[in-house]
Amino acid sequence: MENADTRFIPGAYMKNGEAAIYFSSDEYGYGTKGYAQIFDFELKPLKEFSFSYFHPYTVYESRQSTGTKVLTRTLSRETGEWTDGVPSTSDMEARKEAFIQMLYDMESPYMPSLTLDYLRSNARTDGTTVFVGFPIDNNTPYDFQEYLKSVEYYLLPDNKFGIACNYATTVNTYDGDWQGRQSYDVPVRNLIVAKCYDVANLNDWNGGLWLPFSQTFFNDDEKFEYVRMKAEVTEGSSIPDSSESEGWNEAEFLFGITSSDRDGDGEEDIRSIRYGLHISGIEIVTEDGNIVYSIPLGADCADTPHVEIFKSDNHLLAQIEYHWYDSDNKYTRTNRFYRIDKTSGVAKVVREETKVAATPNPAPAGTPVVMTIPEGSDRRVEVSNLNGAVMASYNVGATSPQVSVPTANLSSGLYLFSVIVDGRMVDTCKIIIR
Repeated sequence: MENADTRFIPGAYMKNGEAAIYFSSDEYGYGTKGYAQIFDFELKPLKEFSFSYFHPYTVYESRQSTGTKVLTRTLSRETGEWTDGVPSTSDMEARKEAFIQMLYDMESPYMPSLTLDYLRSNARTDGTTVFVGFPIDNNTPYDFQEYLKSVEYYLLPDNKFGIACNYATTVNTYDGDWQGRQSYDVPVRNLIVAKCYDVANLNDWNGGLWLPFSQTFFNDDEKFEYVRMKAEVTEGSSIPDSSESEGWNEAEFLFGITSSDRDGDGEEDIRSIRYGLHISGIEIVTEDGNIVYSIPLGADCADTPHVEIFKSDNHLLAQIEYHWYDSDNKYTRTNRFYRIDKTSGVAKVVREETKVAATPNPAPAGTPVVMTIPEGSDRRVEVSNLNGAVMASYNVGATSPQVSVPTANLSSGLYLFSVIVDGRMVDTCKIIIR
C-alpha cells in the first residue's frame, strides 16, 4: 500500500498466536475517514477498520466594500510666541501681513524658492486666527509625507504661533454583507498507536512496543482492541491577521486603519476565527466500537497526547503526556498516571507531574524565553539544535524559580531547551524562534 504506515503485531498479542502485519492509510488527507487493515503473514486479510479524522479549521470573514471615502487628520504643534511688534486682532489684515513677513524672514533662508507672493496668495483669517499655507518641500522633514496634503502656519489671538499638517487618504468603505471562507488545518486522526508494556513478560525484545491493534493485551476475547483519542472541534478565539505589520504604523496612527479595520471606522471588517481541537480523553475500544476503558484528560490538553500503557495482573497503568498553554501563554507539559481496574473499567489518577513551563513559544528573534524550572542545587539550561549540537548553556541560581534564556544569537528555526537539575535532564521543551 503506497504511503501507508506498516507495523507488525507480535504473535503474543494475537489470539491464534500468529503474528500479523498492519497496514494503515496514514498519509494526511482531507477526507472524513481513515482506514486500517490487518493481514496474516500470507497477506490474507483478517480485519479492516475505519476511524475518524478531526479537522480543525479557520474561518476567514470580511465585509464587502460599498464605495469609498476620504479620511482626514490634522496634527498641530505650537512652535513659539511672537512678542514684539505684532498688530492687534482689531486689524486682522495688518496682523496677517505682519505674520507673512515674519514667516518669510524666518523660513526663506531654508527655502530659497519661497516668495512673499506665494505666502500672500495662501493666507487667510477666520476673524481671530491667521493661517498661512506653505509649499510642501520634499527636502523639509515633514512627518508622514505619504499622506500629507497641506501645511499651514497659524497665529493665535494670544500671539502664540505654530504649524498644522493636514493629512488625507482615500479608502474603500467596508459596511456591506459579510462573506467568508474556511481553510482546513492538518487533520488529526483519532487512532493512537500506544506504546505497550507487558510487565509480566518483559524480556530483551518486548520491553515496550508500539501496538496498533491487539486481541490479547487488553482482554482475552476474539475481538481486536485499539486506542483512540476522544476529541471534538471547538471554537477558539479570534486570531490576528498575519499581514498586520509590527511596530509603528502610520495609517493606524493617523486614521485608525488596521488589518482588521480597513476603513478606520472603529468597526471590525475582517476577522479570523480558529476552530481548534479539544481533546477530552483516551478510549480503549473493540473492533466494533464498544468502549472497554475510558481515561478522562484535563480540559487543557492542546495536542495529540503521548500514551504508554503497562499491563500487570488485574490492572492497567496508563501514562499520558500532553502539553497545554496556561493563561499567560506558557507552554507546559503534564504527565498523568492512571490506574485502570480491568474488572470495573474505572480509571483513577494516581500521580500527576507538571513539567517545565516556557513563554513565549513561538518566540520572536531576540526575545528571551522565560522558563519556570524545578528546584535543585545545580541547575542549567542547554539550548540545542535538532542535530543535537549544543548552541548555548546557562547556569541558574539555586533559589531562582525562573530563568530568562537569550535568543538574540539564534536564527529562525526549532530548538530544544533542555533543563538539567543536579546532573539529570528533567525535561526538554521544543521552542520555535521566528
